[in-house]
Amino acid sequence: MIRNVVTKEYNRNGIFLRKIRSFVSRNRKLSSNKYDFINKNWSKFGINFQSSYLDMNSIFCSYSPVVLEIGFGMSDSFFKTALNNMSKNFLGIEVHLPGVISCLQNINLYCLKNIRIIYHDAVEVLNSMIDNSSLSKVQMFFPDPWPKKRHQKRRIFTKNFAQLILKKLIPNGILHISTDCKSYAEQIITIIRDIDRCIISFQKNIYISKSISRPITKFEQRGINLGNTIFDLIFKLV
Repeated sequence: MIRNVVTKEYNRNGIFLRKIRSFVSRNRKLSSNKYDFINKNWSKFGINFQSSYLDMNSIFCSYSPVVLEIGFGMSDSFFKTALNNMSKNFLGIEVHLPGVISCLQNINLYCLKNIRIIYHDAVEVLNSMIDNSSLSKVQMFFPDPWPKKRHQKRRIFTKNFAQLILKKLIPNGILHISTDCKSYAEQIITIIRDIDRCIISFQKNIYISKSISRPITKFEQRGINLGNTIFDLIFKLV
């Protein structure tokens, strides 16, 4: 397992280039048991970052539709969705090691064969590893909203990011984003509308009060407990 979640870039003078990212990378020291667990299971369910497109049919050993989840957290919602949809394949991206370990544990516990995970920055993965028109669905459940105005430049969902995702979806592919931050929901809708109205078909009710297509995540439950409104945004590529 490769522990670098970003590819280091340098200018022509050899100076490291710092980029604004949507996450803070933390180096975590693992216990020997967890280290052994990752080494034992990563080759079966994990995919190292690479500079070439993945052959989805090969890595899943099937021709089923592929759903990509960006930022699956502690994987509770991610693995439950995969467990309830065995006719689909699920590729998950996460940059926080505890979530990766939790997902590996759930895969083992439930003997899931339709999940693979990548421990790396999602933007780099989409650019380097995911071919165009290869995903049936992309889902992002409760990405960090970075609510403070001075931090909002860290939000992952930008116009460039949206355009990148849309290229990876097959015709009639779905983009599903959930958030409990109203300003983030409004920003996402503005970005999508600004790209090209001709390629996006909005559901009549963009805000869906409760999606029946996914389990409740830990972050969603926290938002509910705080009295926050949950915004499910679903867009279809046409």
